[in-house]
Amino acid sequence: MAACLSVIGCLMASHVAADEGGSETFLSSATDGHLRLGGDDGWEPLRASTEADEVFDDLRYIKINTRPDIIYRGFLFFDTSPLPDDQPITAAVLHIYSKCTGDLDDTHLYILGGTEDYPHEPLLATDFALPNEALPVCAHIDVGEWADGLAYRTIALDRAETVVSTTGSTKLCLLERRDYENDTPPDLHSENELKLFALEEGEGFQPYLEVFWGDATPDTEATETGKPTHTSSQLASTGAILASVAAAIAAIAAVLAIRRRRA
Repeated sequence: MAACLSVIGCLMASHVAADEGGSETFLSSATDGHLRLGGDDGWEPLRASTEADEVFDDLRYIKINTRPDIIYRGFLFFDTSPLPDDQPITAAVLHIYSKCTGDLDDTHLYILGGTEDYPHEPLLATDFALPNEALPVCAHIDVGEWADGLAYRTIALDRAETVVSTTGSTKLCLLERRDYENDTPPDLHSENELKLFALEEGEGFQPYLEVFWGDATPDTEATETGKPTHTSSQLASTGAILASVAAAIAAIAAVLAIRRRRA
C-alpha cells in the first residue's frame, strides 16, 4: 500500500514539475531564403540599397556572403505560435547545418532578431533594406572554424525573451560581419561566404530552433553535439498524468479487494 501511494506521490510531483517549464523544437519554414544584390557603384551604395536584385526562397541552401560588388543576406522563419504565452521564454538555441567557405580568418556571422513587420514572410526584394531602428543582435560567431566540413552548428541566442514570438513567426536575419559592421572588403578576391542547408534539403539537414520556457534550460552536453535535445514539448500532458494516477488508484483498489477476499 505504501509503495502504491509513493507511486501516486511521484506522479503528482512530476505534474507539478512539468508546470514549471518546458521546451519545444521548431523546424524552419519553407519561406526561408536569401536576398542577393550586386553592383559596380561601390560598397556604400551597395550596402545602403533599398531593394535586392533577386529573392531566393526555394533553394536547398541559404547563402550569406560579402564581396566589394555583392552582398547576400539570409533569413530564417520559425512558426513558434504553439508556445505558451503565459510563460517567460528563458532560452533559444539555433541549429544550422553549415560550412564556411570564405576567408577563415575574417568570416563572422551576425544573427539579428526580426520584428512582427520585418522581414516579410515570404521574403520581398525590399527586405534588403534593414529597418531604421537597429535589430537586436542575438549572436555573433567567428565561423572560421566551420571550414572542417558540413555539420550541425549550435548557436545559443541572446535576448530570447524579446526575439522569440509566441503569437506568430520567430524571424532571424543572418548577415556576414563586413556587411553588419560596414567594413569595406579590400578587393574582389576577398570573399567571405557561409552556406547552410534550408528546409528544402530534407530531414537531417534542416535548420531548427529549440525554445525553452519557465525553469527549463538547454541540455548543454546534447546541444554541443548539434543534436536535438527535444523533438516535441517536454511538458507531460495533464490528461496523461491523470490517467496514470487513475491507473495507480485502480491497481491499489484491486490489491485491496484481493486481500479482503483472502481474509
